[in-house]
Amino acid sequence: MKRIAQNRILILLCAFTLFLTSCKNNELDGVRKIAINAIDLSQIRNGNYRGNFSYGDFTCVVEEFVSNTRIETINILENRDSEYAKMAEGVAEKVLRRQGNDVDVVSAATATSKALLKAVENALRSQSYQ
Repeated sequence: MKRIAQNRILILLCAFTLFLTSCKNNELDGVRKIAINAIDLSQIRNGNYRGNFSYGDFTCVVEEFVSNTRIETINILENRDSEYAKMAEGVAEKVLRRQGNDVDVVSAATATSKALLKAVENALRSQSYQ
C-alpha cells in the first residue's frame, strides 16, 4: 500500500513537471512569434531612450542614443546570462547597421533576439528622455 502511494506521488510530480515545461514552451513560442514593429527614425527626437521587454521571470533592458534620425548606440543593460543570450546581443549590431529594427534574429537565440528587438522598439516608441 505504501508503494502505491509513493507511485501516485511520483506520477503527480511528473505530471506537474510536464505541465510547467509545457507552459514555458508556450510562452517561448509566443515570444518567438511576436511581431516587431518598424520604427520611423525620422519621427524620433534626439536623445537617450530606455526600453524593456519582459517574458517569464525575466526583463531585458536596452538604452539607445538617437542623433539626427540615426541610432548611434544601443547598450544592453539587462539580458539573460547564458550562451544564447550573449549570441542574441548580435541583433543590436544589426539594428545599428540597418538603422532599423526590422532585422533577422540570431539563429539558435530566437526568443532572446526577439525580446531585445522588442525592447529596442519599446524604447523608441516611448520617446521619454532618460
